[in-house]
Amino acid sequence: MSHEKLALELADFWFPAIADQPWEERLRILDEVHGQLYQDLETVGEYEQVSASFVAALIDRLGSPPITHPAQAQIYASSSEERHWGAAMAWQFGEGQDDGATAPMPEERRRWPREIVNRLTEMWVQGRPARCRLVDISRYGARVMPLRYQPRLPPGTPIRVMVAEGSVRDGVVVFSSPRGVGLQFANAAH
Repeated sequence: MSHEKLALELADFWFPAIADQPWEERLRILDEVHGQLYQDLETVGEYEQVSASFVAALIDRLGSPPITHPAQAQIYASSSEERHWGAAMAWQFGEGQDDGATAPMPEERRRWPREIVNRLTEMWVQGRPARCRLVDISRYGARVMPLRYQPRLPPGTPIRVMVAEGSVRDGVVVFSSPRGVGLQFANAAH
């Protein structure tokens, strides 16, 4: 069976279970499904392909509603469709939150400007790996959005993140919010 066909069959099967649920419960259910998929599929590559296509198909079956909730943004961020994870990124940066108005961008106070990256990658918290989307990066830090539910990480929590193929940076959490986890790199050159 092709990966795309499997993803569509999974979406057909799970849609009735999530259709009438709030976003937090949808995220919880999807975390369980993703955990089982990870165990059942032979390679990480297969898992990532089926998982992302499955999420995209579910979002489409839900009618692709505008993002209004942090759990919804986490779900959209794990989709294979650019329009979905792009909406999650826009929500993360304050566009369309609360009353539907675009939030003003805060004045840039960083010494080194951030670069918007938007790359699927991996992070490690307390030695446990987790998939995430690298949202932005600067010389001194980065922001990531976990793809699976992650309890709020308190400031000072050690974290590692793969920032480029084969390049891992150590850092500590400086903030954790529905809009992502901000980290400051350890040993950043001043």
